[in-house]
Amino acid sequence: MNVLITGGSGRIGRYAVREMLQAGHNVTSVDVAPGVVPGVPSLRVDLTDAGQVYGALARSQAEAVIHLGAWANDGQVPDTRTYGDNVQGTFNVFQACADLGVRRIVSASSHQVYGTAVAPPLYVPIDEAHPLRPAGAYPLSKIAGEQAAAYFCAQRGLEILSFRLLGIRTPAAMDAEIERNLADPNAHKRLMWTRCDARDAAYACRLAVEAETIEPGPYNVTGQVNLLDQPSVDLVARYLPQTEIRDGLSGRSSPTSCARARRVFGYQPRYNWSVGERHPEKD
Repeated sequence: MNVLITGGSGRIGRYAVREMLQAGHNVTSVDVAPGVVPGVPSLRVDLTDAGQVYGALARSQAEAVIHLGAWANDGQVPDTRTYGDNVQGTFNVFQACADLGVRRIVSASSHQVYGTAVAPPLYVPIDEAHPLRPAGAYPLSKIAGEQAAAYFCAQRGLEILSFRLLGIRTPAAMDAEIERNLADPNAHKRLMWTRCDARDAAYACRLAVEAETIEPGPYNVTGQVNLLDQPSVDLVARYLPQTEIRDGLSGRSSPTSCARARRVFGYQPRYNWSVGERHPEKD
């Protein structure tokens, strides 16, 4: 399959490129930065320019798209650009795919749409039905992207999966993440004491692209154990006392549920990091 990956030089993108190559797909990387995986065709593309997006899709003869390109957080550029560029780029990708006959798209959204950085979750495990409470231009842009995805699925027959990604880190960064969580668990409750190895985020992208049938819509994608090797119920009760604890939060399982991704396209993290479990990247 010919797969175009936007943001192919980014934190997840570089691993998505490798994951798709190892699975035997033909990959074209698209980014404003130079390509980082040797031997992979790489195009310098500004996603806010519709013509460049159409050209990249046509040149790559894409049959599926993994859309990861965006300003990845608030504060990298002024809010007007964070929101405007992310929304414009996502719309351009969806429109070009619809016009050029590319149906399957995995699009990066964010766990930040749930607003846990500024208010406790209403309940755990957090599933995709949890109310959206964006607190910044970045999560606002991601909600707009999800709404655009729903429109293109309904009106143009696309199959778009919006990944609400949580705590994506490279393997090299994981040990430090664990130490920070151990030092001050209260400071890290906004990420539910959960991190996701970038290799697993890339794996989820591949599974979603390859699945014979999917359900369009949002999907939580993250690690599935807490970093602290403690009962998750105890962590929530201590640090998030206002939050309702529902059935399904057992053992060390993450307070953010990936049950939908597991059911629809078989996502099971391969690299669940915690105090007692480490998965360094091999050379």
